[in-house]
Amino acid sequence: MSSPRNTAAHVLVKDWKWLDAFATFFDWLVGGFYKIPGTGWIRLLLHGTWPLGHPLHPAITDITVGAYTAAVAIDAYVVWGTHPTVEPAADFALIVAFASSLIAILSGLTDWQHTFGEEKRTGMLHALIMIVATLAFLASIILRFDGNPGDRPGALWISGIAWAVMLVGAFFGGELPYGYGTEVNRQAFEEHPTKWQKLDVAPSALEDRKPVVAKTKDGTAVFVVKIDGKIHAMGNTCTHAGGPLNEGTWVGGDRCEIQCPWHGSVFCAKDGSVKAGPATFPEPVYETRLPDGGGLEVRAR
Repeated sequence: MSSPRNTAAHVLVKDWKWLDAFATFFDWLVGGFYKIPGTGWIRLLLHGTWPLGHPLHPAITDITVGAYTAAVAIDAYVVWGTHPTVEPAADFALIVAFASSLIAILSGLTDWQHTFGEEKRTGMLHALIMIVATLAFLASIILRFDGNPGDRPGALWISGIAWAVMLVGAFFGGELPYGYGTEVNRQAFEEHPTKWQKLDVAPSALEDRKPVVAKTKDGTAVFVVKIDGKIHAMGNTCTHAGGPLNEGTWVGGDRCEIQCPWHGSVFCAKDGSVKAGPATFPEPVYETRLPDGGGLEVRAR
């Protein structure tokens, strides 16, 4: 969620409303693609919901930045160290980096689609810079393999400039998780009781598939629901962007999966697992019991 800040990135993008036109276009493009039937698995894959259970974008960008850096470093070694025999290594690293950058762009836009406000504008600037850098690296690859040895010096210069542009884009990309908390697990800093604690809700007040938000004595909010006679409990804050799961909609064949009202992430209410993104992290789950004397108690599983 965006909030007023005084970082360098904030100062730059807060008044750059021209980015909103690009954001509208890419929102239409990405959103339109995922409305096509049969694209759901691509979305899960690019979010990292499946099979990683972890955001894909930061993992793939490590490969991209590392490989591009290796390619430029080898290019410099060839020029200044006069070792032309390692030129193929630079070319190979550049191709690997370019291939991974395509996945990085697609995964980044898939995650970015669920941002808003200044956060969305910063993400759009990051994406545009990275796209420009990627196109420049592509031009360098084409020059390296066009069969004209005289074009290689120009290809090396283009790669060097693209690498510098990429670093600027990476700076704005880092603002998203570290400045805005984009794709950060919203349950990461919550304390979950490991000892049995009583909830402030009466078991008799629970109705089938009508979730309530109960609290422990230390104030931990817990999503509590009765499903087919059995009581289940898990975190109520969506791990993706903090949406209130108790306000969500039941989905799935057995209606045991709750869909976040904010961005559509789906969690199994029985075990907290993620069934659909953009969330990648599961919800913390609680054991429940009804001890003699009444009252519903929970503890982190």
